[in-house]
Amino acid sequence: MLEGRKLSLEMQRDSNSRVWTTLSLLIGIGCVSLLASLWIGLTIAPPAPDKSQDNMAQAHDKVLEGVNKLKSGLAADQTLSPELFAELAELVPLLDGFAQASAKATQAAADSRDPQIWPGRANLILDDLNTLILAKEPTLNLMSTRDSLSALYKPKGPVSPQASVPLSAFREFNTGVAEWVKLTTPNASSSVGASTASAASAAKSPAISAPITWGFVASSKVPLRQINVQVDALEAESKLTDNTTAAQAKAAQTLLTALNANNLTQTIRSTDEQMSKVWVAHERLLASLEQLPPVPKVFVPPAPFSWSQLAFPGNAAEGLMGAMALLIVGLSVLLATHISGQRHLKLMSQKWLALTQQLENTLREASQPLATSITQQEELIAEFNRLLEQSKLLQETMNTPLETPQKSLEDQAWRAAARMQADLESELMLLREKLLNIHLQFCSGATHENLVYDLAFTAEGIQTVLTTASDLGRSFALLKEHLHQTDAVGNDQEVVAMMSQISNLKNSVKRMTQQLRDLSNKLQVAVEDVPDGKRFDFLNSPRASERVTGRPHGNPSV
Repeated sequence: MLEGRKLSLEMQRDSNSRVWTTLSLLIGIGCVSLLASLWIGLTIAPPAPDKSQDNMAQAHDKVLEGVNKLKSGLAADQTLSPELFAELAELVPLLDGFAQASAKATQAAADSRDPQIWPGRANLILDDLNTLILAKEPTLNLMSTRDSLSALYKPKGPVSPQASVPLSAFREFNTGVAEWVKLTTPNASSSVGASTASAASAAKSPAISAPITWGFVASSKVPLRQINVQVDALEAESKLTDNTTAAQAKAAQTLLTALNANNLTQTIRSTDEQMSKVWVAHERLLASLEQLPPVPKVFVPPAPFSWSQLAFPGNAAEGLMGAMALLIVGLSVLLATHISGQRHLKLMSQKWLALTQQLENTLREASQPLATSITQQEELIAEFNRLLEQSKLLQETMNTPLETPQKSLEDQAWRAAARMQADLESELMLLREKLLNIHLQFCSGATHENLVYDLAFTAEGIQTVLTTASDLGRSFALLKEHLHQTDAVGNDQEVVAMMSQISNLKNSVKRMTQQLRDLSNKLQVAVEDVPDGKRFDFLNSPRASERVTGRPHGNPSV
């Protein structure tokens, strides 16, 4: 039985079959998945691709064109005109729209001023560009302001350059105007430390009109700042009351009167204030237009799930070829699985056949000891019958008056009873040993478990018979003692009790015999359920050729 269980576990633990089956299942799933992906790709249209990054790249290219245009418009030799400022104003919506779009695309703050990212860089450029556009009028009028100041020193002008002493506010104002005029005068020296006489002669010479450029605006920073500072100094100088400075104060008053008459004082101050912003904005713009950030990376939210995402990435021909390859591999694996299963089944069937042959042979070997045990028990029943007859004869003898000497007859009877008792006990001991041997054979796992339980119960029954036989011996001993007594009252009752015990013992042996016969019949059925011609002993039997085909034939009954 243990061998049968081991074979069952071995069949269940067939690892090769599991591996092949799992592999074929995976290949089949892969083939079906590939075909499903092909079907999805052919029937379900994919969603439109996200073009946010492409649109951002196109907008970035347009902004770069605008930046290049802005660079050329801010060049030092670029002539300033209303048309130029109009072109600069056209770049504001472009930069502003790109700043908002890039801030939204990169999830950055719309009012950022970080120069490392496009939203911040565009906002910085817009701030400075708006400053230049707002300062359009003072910038374009810068040349006219300079011409108005230089007109004060013309031969017919109201101011004479030599009207004041050197190092006075009047003289420094004249020097600043002369330096500003020399910026556009041909062959003019750029030295700031020129003498007062040369400054006066430069102021007297007529200024040649030239187009205003960003270079002129940047170079006008120093003289315009000096002129603006000297205006405040002129006001202070005009209020001097000492006799030594009367000429100096008069010259300052004359210059201030000329400036106020032409509204140049307020013009100088407002121009200096506006141009201060223009100079700073122009410098920052030139710096901001260098080393621009790369194209902004658009933050694209994850697209919602679409069945088209499961489509085959290649074309239909490639997908069909892949499915065909998987199908061929799957069929090969299934064939290998079948071959492996057949080999394993053949090996297991051989093992089961060997085990079945071993069990059948064991059952056939157990039939002969059972037949011997039944024969011995039948002989034991016959002995019990003779013992019962002798007991009845003893009862009749005890009830009949004795004509022969009582002592000799009793001795003979009791000797026979003692001998029978000894024979009974020896035979029962022998039968018990044989049954125990059969029980040990069945317990070794050579037959069915229910038969093992029947043999164990039979051994217990034999033990009961042995105990009953011992009780019989004790009863005979008691009877013998009572027969030797002078008072023979109650002997008849004891003999009846003894006969009853013998009858019970005989019935027990009969039941044991019947149980052994049932056990033998079960064993016979176990070996006879194999059809004729399929038994292991068929080829070895001398009557194999004489058996009729189709007739069930088994071992002879025990």
